[in-house]
Amino acid sequence: MKRISILTFLCLGFATIAAIVSQAQTKANSDAPSLLYQVSGKGLAKPSYIFATFHAICATEMVPLESLDIYLDRSDQLMMEIDMDDSVEMQSMGKAIIIPDGKTLKDFLTPDQFAKVDAMWKNFLGYSVENVRMVKPSMLTVLALTSPKAIGCKPTTYDLSLMQNAVIKKKPVIGLETVASQIAVIDSKPIGAQAKELYEMALDPQKAIDELKKLMAAYKAHDPEKLYDMTKNQTTSDKGFHERLLGDRNRAWIPKLETAFKERPTFVAVGAGHLGGKNGVIKLLRKKGYRVEPVKL
Repeated sequence: MKRISILTFLCLGFATIAAIVSQAQTKANSDAPSLLYQVSGKGLAKPSYIFATFHAICATEMVPLESLDIYLDRSDQLMMEIDMDDSVEMQSMGKAIIIPDGKTLKDFLTPDQFAKVDAMWKNFLGYSVENVRMVKPSMLTVLALTSPKAIGCKPTTYDLSLMQNAVIKKKPVIGLETVASQIAVIDSKPIGAQAKELYEMALDPQKAIDELKKLMAAYKAHDPEKLYDMTKNQTTSDKGFHERLLGDRNRAWIPKLETAFKERPTFVAVGAGHLGGKNGVIKLLRKKGYRVEPVKL
C-alpha cells in the first residue's frame, strides 16, 4: 500500500549504573537486534556509535535518554539527519512544506475527497483541514497519523532531546544532509500522488494507525532489521520512492560518516529504517571494512 512510504519516513529518526562495565559485557551478540551499534576498526582511534531513532513516538516507548548518556559522553560530536541546531536550516522548513505555485490541497482532490479528508482531520486534530490546505499532503499525512488521538499519546522525538543534550554538554551538532535535500526526496513524489495517499488514508484511518503501531512494536523490540523488512514487505507499489527515501540516502551518507568517524568519535542518530536491509547503514559500513557491533541497552 502506498501510504507505507509515510510510515517509512517516520522510522525515517544514556549513564547506566554500570558505566565502567567492560565492552565484552555491554556488547550484545553480533547477530542480536539492537538500536545502538558501535563502529570501530579500519584505523579508527576511538569507536563511534549509531543509534536508531523513531521520529514520532510515545514517551513511554522511548529508550531512556539516561541509558544513552554514556555513549554520547564518549563521543566528541552529535551527527543527525539534519542539523537541528542550525536556525537557518530549521527556518527553511517552513517554506519547504508549502505546496508551490499558490495551489492548495483542493486543487488535487474532488470536493467529496476533500470532505473525507476534512472529516478525518477534524476527528484527529479537532479543526478543519481548510486551515492547512496549503501544506503538502505528505506532511498532512504525517501530522494526522502522529496526532495524540491517533496514536494514543502526545508524541515526542529523540531528535530534539538528543540535540538539547549535546548542546548542554557543549558538543558540536552536525547534519548528514540539509532540509532541502530531505524535502527533495519527498517532492520526488508528485503532489497529486501525495494527495491520493492522504485521501486513501482517510477512507480507513485505523488501518494506517495499525500499521504504524506494528512498526512501533518492532522498534520497542529493538529490532531495526524487522522494522525495515516490514516497511519493505508492506510496500506493494512505488518501490522507487522507498529506495530514494532509504537506500539512496544511506549510500550518500556513508562517505560523510566515514569522514566524521576519522576526525573524531561521533554519536550518530538517524531513523531506525535506515539501519536495516542490504543497503542499510549497518551493512554498508561493514562492507567498507568497519566492525559494526550491537550494544545492549
